[in-house]
Amino acid sequence: MMQDKQTPPSPPDVSAVDIEEMVFEEDIEEVIDLDEVIMDGMSSLEDEDDKEVVPPREDAVCIFRGHTSGNTVFCGSLSKNGELAATGSEENKACIWDINTGETIFDTGTTHDDSIIFAEFNFNDKYVATADMCGKIQLWKISNKTCVWETTLASDISWIKWHYFSNILVAGVETGEVYMLKTRTDECKIFAQGTGDKTETGVIFPDGKHAAIGYHSGVIHVIELKSNIVLSTTPRDSTRSHGHASYIVAIDCHMDNNLLISVSIEGQTILSTAHNGKVICVLQDLNIKDAASNDYGNVETAAFCKDPTFPVAATGTIENEDHGKIYIWDISKQTLRHEIDQNGGITKLMWTKTSILFTAGLDSVLRCFDARAGICLQEFSGHTNGIYDLYISSDDKKVLTVSDDSTARIFDISMLT
Repeated sequence: MMQDKQTPPSPPDVSAVDIEEMVFEEDIEEVIDLDEVIMDGMSSLEDEDDKEVVPPREDAVCIFRGHTSGNTVFCGSLSKNGELAATGSEENKACIWDINTGETIFDTGTTHDDSIIFAEFNFNDKYVATADMCGKIQLWKISNKTCVWETTLASDISWIKWHYFSNILVAGVETGEVYMLKTRTDECKIFAQGTGDKTETGVIFPDGKHAAIGYHSGVIHVIELKSNIVLSTTPRDSTRSHGHASYIVAIDCHMDNNLLISVSIEGQTILSTAHNGKVICVLQDLNIKDAASNDYGNVETAAFCKDPTFPVAATGTIENEDHGKIYIWDISKQTLRHEIDQNGGITKLMWTKTSILFTAGLDSVLRCFDARAGICLQEFSGHTNGIYDLYISSDDKKVLTVSDDSTARIFDISMLT
């Protein structure tokens, strides 16, 4: 916050004083120009104020300011055709907007009851689904800008995903159930496994036939979506040598539809197999503990590289608000390939279709890395507060970011991919 400029004191009233009687020339050691001192002081204050208000370099090609100032924008996605963006914020509202102009196409108004944590286009860009924290889900038809279906789940939503090939949503809730919802109908499957054990995260496999669910206890279930059957379970392991000992915050599935990478709140990174739930290895167990707070350092995000010629995965941490780390894992050798520090904790990382990796930072910076070389290629500035989500366009030419500064931004990454 800018400080008010201080007003220097006025010189004393000397109109009634005989200066020659009070001051003798031989007593004067230095003559000070009071006006010069005042002006120097004012200049120093102005310089200090100027430093505080210098905005960051603006690298965005489009800025969306449609959310009310002071409200965090939590989530965002891009349409498959690369023309529209959807964002959701703390003000209980989602917006659909043009990524070339930044103009709002339409918004959800006051129809939601809590902060929007999901706003994403379906597989053919005909619909956008929005979901709030307290469990209300709405389906909006883009062509006529109307809500055509909605439902409210029995508990707060922890995570939600669109199916890759159909109008089906899969959502996990705090009480442990996982719902599979056929939108525009009342047909709903509830996977009751883990009831009472909060589901923290989930991923639909690339084949669209299965899903892996991570729970608060550290358990992982692999479910066949069509039959509602649990195919495998990776149990909790309090010894930390053959499974997670604490709740799972992120999980991803390899393109082979079998290999899973999962990370837990206490810093464990584990590779396991979906078909039998076997733990292949514990890649890392940071187990970082802050002596003052007794809190563990957080591994926040994990994802497999999409390039079949480069078999690696990446995890990102929040050491603290001002520091994060990226770990690049060679999954064939089960070894650490690169460890990269960055300013600002990492809230999300995402791969392009190559070995290029992007990270969202709590320091308000979007970063691009060459994972093969383990170096940062470019930093993108513009946000003034932490970035909470990022989304790469299907053609790898643009990135959408959303932030605590109440804005969303589009960055051109075509020169890097």
